[in-house]
Amino acid sequence: MPFDARELGPLIDKLREPLSVITIKGMGLAAGQDIAHFYRATRSPSSALYVGRRLLAFAWHKLRYGRSMHLVNGNALVARLLKSADNRGVDLRTHARGVALLRDGRRVTGATVVVAGSEYEVHARRGVVLACGGYPHDVERRAGTFAYTPSGLDHWSAAPRTNTGDGIRLGESVGGRFNNTLDAPAAWTPVSLVPQRGDGADIVFPHLIDRAKPGVIAVTRAGKRFATRIEQAKK
Repeated sequence: MPFDARELGPLIDKLREPLSVITIKGMGLAAGQDIAHFYRATRSPSSALYVGRRLLAFAWHKLRYGRSMHLVNGNALVARLLKSADNRGVDLRTHARGVALLRDGRRVTGATVVVAGSEYEVHARRGVVLACGGYPHDVERRAGTFAYTPSGLDHWSAAPRTNTGDGIRLGESVGGRFNNTLDAPAAWTPVSLVPQRGDGADIVFPHLIDRAKPGVIAVTRAGKRFATRIEQAKK
Protein backbone atom coordinates (compact mmCIF):
# COMPACT_ATOMS: atom_id res chain seq x y z
CA MET A 1 0.00 0.00 0.00
CA PRO A 2 1.14 3.62 -0.56
CA PHE A 3 2.93 5.34 2.32
CA ASP A 4 2.96 9.05 3.24
CA ALA A 5 6.65 9.89 3.60
CA ARG A 6 5.81 12.87 5.80
CA GLU A 7 5.37 10.35 8.63
CA LEU A 8 9.14 9.81 8.53
CA GLY A 9 10.03 13.39 9.39
CA PRO A 10 13.81 13.95 9.05
CA LEU A 11 14.26 10.21 8.43
CA ILE A 12 13.19 10.85 4.83
CA ASP A 13 16.79 11.88 4.12
CA LYS A 14 17.90 8.30 4.83
CA LEU A 15 15.54 6.84 2.21
CA ARG A 16 16.88 6.22 -1.29
CA GLU A 17 14.62 7.63 -4.01
CA PRO A 18 13.24 5.18 -6.62
CA LEU A 19 15.07 4.77 -9.93
CA SER A 20 14.34 7.70 -12.21
CA VAL A 21 13.51 5.37 -15.11
CA ILE A 22 10.54 3.87 -13.25
CA THR A 23 9.02 7.22 -12.27
CA ILE A 24 7.51 10.24 -13.98
CA LYS A 25 10.03 12.96 -13.10
CA GLY A 26 10.32 11.36 -9.65
CA MET A 27 6.66 10.40 -9.16
CA GLY A 28 6.32 6.68 -8.56
CA LEU A 29 3.41 4.68 -9.97
CA ALA A 30 2.09 1.63 -8.15
CA ALA A 31 1.40 -1.56 -10.07
CA GLY A 32 -2.32 -2.25 -10.45
CA GLN A 33 -5.10 0.35 -10.44
CA ASP A 34 -2.73 3.30 -9.99
CA ILE A 35 -0.82 2.72 -13.22
CA ALA A 36 -4.02 1.57 -14.97
CA HIS A 37 -5.57 5.03 -14.42
CA PHE A 38 -2.58 6.64 -16.16
CA TYR A 39 -3.00 4.31 -19.15
CA ARG A 40 -6.72 5.24 -19.38
CA ALA A 41 -6.36 8.96 -18.63
CA THR A 42 -7.24 10.06 -22.19
CA ARG A 43 -10.20 7.68 -22.50
CA SER A 44 -11.89 7.75 -19.09
CA PRO A 45 -13.12 10.88 -17.26
CA SER A 46 -12.70 9.19 -13.86
CA SER A 47 -9.13 8.19 -14.71
CA ALA A 48 -8.38 11.68 -16.01
CA LEU A 49 -9.61 13.13 -12.70
CA TYR A 50 -7.54 10.60 -10.73
CA VAL A 51 -4.40 11.42 -12.73
CA GLY A 52 -5.01 15.15 -12.37
CA ARG A 53 -5.18 14.84 -8.59
CA ARG A 54 -2.01 12.75 -8.51
CA LEU A 55 -0.13 15.25 -10.66
CA LEU A 56 -1.27 18.22 -8.58
CA ALA A 57 -0.27 16.47 -5.34
CA PHE A 58 3.11 15.58 -6.84
CA ALA A 59 3.71 19.17 -7.97
CA TRP A 60 2.93 20.42 -4.45
CA HIS A 61 5.24 17.84 -2.87
CA LYS A 62 8.11 18.80 -5.21
CA LEU A 63 7.59 22.48 -4.40
CA ARG A 64 7.21 21.95 -0.64
CA TYR A 65 9.53 19.00 0.08
CA GLY A 66 11.74 18.61 -2.98
CA ARG A 67 10.48 15.07 -3.70
CA SER A 68 7.30 13.02 -3.83
CA MET A 69 5.81 12.19 -0.44
CA HIS A 70 3.46 9.59 -1.95
CA LEU A 71 5.60 6.45 -1.84
CA VAL A 72 4.63 3.25 -3.66
CA ASN A 73 5.95 -0.24 -4.36
CA GLY A 74 9.28 -1.13 -2.75
CA ASN A 75 9.89 2.46 -1.69
CA ALA A 76 6.74 2.34 0.45
CA LEU A 77 7.79 -1.00 1.95
CA VAL A 78 11.24 0.27 2.94
CA ALA A 79 9.73 3.47 4.35
CA ARG A 80 7.45 1.44 6.63
CA LEU A 81 10.40 -0.70 7.78
CA LEU A 82 12.41 2.46 8.43
CA LYS A 83 9.58 3.97 10.48
CA SER A 84 9.10 0.75 12.48
CA ALA A 85 12.83 0.50 13.22
CA ASP A 86 12.93 4.11 14.41
CA ASN A 87 9.88 3.52 16.63
CA ARG A 88 11.82 0.68 18.29
CA GLY A 89 14.82 2.93 18.95
CA VAL A 90 17.10 1.30 16.39
CA ASP A 91 20.35 3.22 15.75
CA LEU A 92 20.20 3.73 11.98
CA ARG A 93 23.45 4.51 10.15
CA THR A 94 23.63 4.92 6.39
CA HIS A 95 26.71 4.96 4.15
CA ALA A 96 28.20 2.33 6.47
CA ARG A 97 30.19 -0.69 5.32
CA GLY A 98 31.06 -3.75 7.36
CA VAL A 99 34.70 -4.70 6.76
CA ALA A 100 35.40 -7.32 9.45
CA LEU A 101 33.80 -9.33 12.25
CA LEU A 102 35.14 -9.17 15.79
CA ARG A 103 35.73 -12.46 17.60
CA ASP A 104 36.35 -13.73 21.09
CA GLY A 105 37.59 -17.23 20.48
CA ARG A 106 34.94 -18.89 18.29
CA ARG A 107 32.26 -16.37 19.32
CA VAL A 108 31.43 -13.40 17.08
CA THR A 109 31.17 -10.32 19.31
CA GLY A 110 30.74 -7.44 16.89
CA ALA A 111 31.91 -5.84 13.68
CA THR A 112 34.29 -3.28 12.32
CA VAL A 113 32.35 -0.71 10.29
CA VAL A 114 33.50 2.16 8.09
CA VAL A 115 31.10 5.13 8.21
CA ALA A 116 31.84 8.14 5.99
CA GLY A 117 35.52 7.20 5.85
CA SER A 118 35.98 6.65 9.59
CA GLU A 119 36.39 3.19 11.14
CA TYR A 120 34.41 2.11 14.20
CA GLU A 121 34.00 -1.03 16.25
CA VAL A 122 30.43 -2.05 17.05
CA HIS A 123 30.13 -4.56 19.91
CA ALA A 124 27.14 -6.88 20.25
CA ARG A 125 25.94 -8.71 23.36
CA ARG A 126 23.58 -11.17 21.69
CA GLY A 127 24.98 -11.72 18.21
CA VAL A 128 25.53 -10.22 14.77
CA VAL A 129 23.04 -10.56 11.92
CA LEU A 130 24.39 -10.35 8.37
CA ALA A 131 21.39 -9.19 6.34
CA CYS A 132 23.35 -7.97 3.35
CA GLY A 133 21.56 -9.41 0.34
CA GLY A 134 23.25 -11.43 -2.36
CA TYR A 135 26.22 -10.83 -4.65
CA PRO A 136 24.85 -9.25 -7.87
CA HIS A 137 27.96 -7.08 -8.35
CA ASP A 138 30.59 -9.55 -7.13
CA VAL A 139 32.13 -10.28 -10.54
CA GLU A 140 34.41 -13.09 -9.37
CA ARG A 141 31.71 -15.00 -7.49
CA ARG A 142 29.22 -14.59 -10.32
CA ALA A 143 31.74 -16.03 -12.75
CA GLY A 144 32.22 -19.01 -10.45
CA THR A 145 28.50 -19.56 -9.86
CA PHE A 146 26.96 -19.30 -13.32
CA ALA A 147 28.55 -21.43 -16.03
CA TYR A 148 26.86 -19.33 -18.73
CA THR A 149 28.45 -16.09 -17.46
CA PRO A 150 32.15 -17.03 -17.55
CA SER A 151 33.38 -13.45 -17.30
CA GLY A 152 30.94 -12.46 -14.55
CA LEU A 153 29.96 -9.50 -16.72
CA ASP A 154 27.68 -11.17 -19.25
CA HIS A 155 24.46 -10.05 -17.56
CA TRP A 156 23.37 -6.77 -15.96
CA SER A 157 21.83 -6.41 -12.50
CA ALA A 158 19.34 -3.75 -11.40
CA ALA A 159 20.58 -4.04 -7.79
CA PRO A 160 22.57 -1.14 -6.29
CA ARG A 161 26.19 -1.25 -7.47
CA THR A 162 27.36 -1.29 -3.86
CA ASN A 163 25.80 -4.74 -3.39
CA THR A 164 29.04 -6.67 -3.89
CA GLY A 165 28.56 -9.63 -1.55
CA ASP A 166 30.38 -8.19 1.47
CA GLY A 167 28.10 -10.06 3.88
CA ILE A 168 28.95 -13.39 2.29
CA ARG A 169 32.67 -12.72 2.59
CA LEU A 170 32.27 -11.70 6.23
CA GLY A 171 30.44 -14.94 6.95
CA GLU A 172 33.19 -16.93 5.25
CA SER A 173 35.82 -15.13 7.31
CA VAL A 174 34.48 -16.78 10.50
CA GLY A 175 33.98 -20.25 9.10
CA GLY A 176 30.78 -19.91 7.07
CA ARG A 177 30.51 -21.83 3.80
CA PHE A 178 29.02 -20.62 0.54
CA ASN A 179 26.76 -23.13 -1.20
CA ASN A 180 27.31 -22.90 -4.95
CA THR A 181 25.36 -26.03 -5.85
CA LEU A 182 21.89 -24.48 -6.12
CA ASP A 183 20.15 -25.00 -9.45
CA ALA A 184 18.70 -21.47 -9.55
CA PRO A 185 20.59 -19.11 -7.21
CA ALA A 186 19.40 -15.96 -9.00
CA ALA A 187 16.14 -14.34 -10.05
CA TRP A 188 16.56 -13.37 -13.70
CA THR A 189 14.60 -10.79 -15.66
CA PRO A 190 15.11 -9.02 -19.00
CA VAL A 191 16.69 -5.59 -18.56
CA SER A 192 17.55 -2.56 -20.67
CA LEU A 193 20.52 -0.24 -20.26
CA VAL A 194 19.33 3.37 -20.17
CA PRO A 195 22.16 5.77 -21.15
CA GLN A 196 22.69 8.82 -18.96
CA ARG A 197 23.97 12.20 -20.00
CA GLY A 198 27.52 13.15 -19.16
CA ASP A 199 29.64 10.69 -17.19
CA GLY A 200 26.73 9.05 -15.37
CA ALA A 201 26.66 5.26 -15.43
CA ASP A 202 23.91 3.56 -17.42
CA ILE A 203 20.77 2.76 -15.42
CA VAL A 204 19.64 -0.85 -15.54
CA PHE A 205 15.88 -0.98 -16.10
CA PRO A 206 14.18 -4.30 -15.17
CA HIS A 207 11.20 -5.31 -17.35
CA LEU A 208 9.25 -6.88 -14.51
CA ILE A 209 5.79 -5.76 -15.62
CA ASP A 210 6.38 -5.70 -19.38
CA ARG A 211 6.85 -9.44 -19.81
CA ALA A 212 3.52 -10.14 -18.07
CA LYS A 213 1.47 -8.03 -20.47
CA PRO A 214 -0.94 -10.02 -22.67
CA GLY A 215 0.45 -10.82 -26.10
CA VAL A 216 4.06 -9.86 -25.35
CA ILE A 217 6.80 -11.86 -27.06
CA ALA A 218 10.35 -10.66 -26.29
CA VAL A 219 12.99 -11.36 -28.95
CA THR A 220 16.60 -10.38 -29.58
CA ARG A 221 17.74 -8.38 -32.62
CA ALA A 222 18.22 -11.71 -34.38
CA GLY A 223 14.58 -12.62 -33.72
CA LYS A 224 15.38 -15.23 -31.09
CA ARG A 225 12.85 -15.42 -28.28
CA PHE A 226 14.36 -15.06 -24.81
CA ALA A 227 11.50 -14.34 -22.39
CA THR A 228 7.96 -15.62 -21.89
CA ARG A 229 4.95 -14.44 -19.99
CA ILE A 230 5.09 -15.24 -16.30
CA GLU A 231 2.00 -17.45 -16.51
CA GLN A 232 3.61 -19.53 -19.25
CA ALA A 233 6.86 -19.81 -17.32
CA LYS A 234 4.98 -21.18 -14.29
CA LYS A 235 3.39 -23.87 -16.42
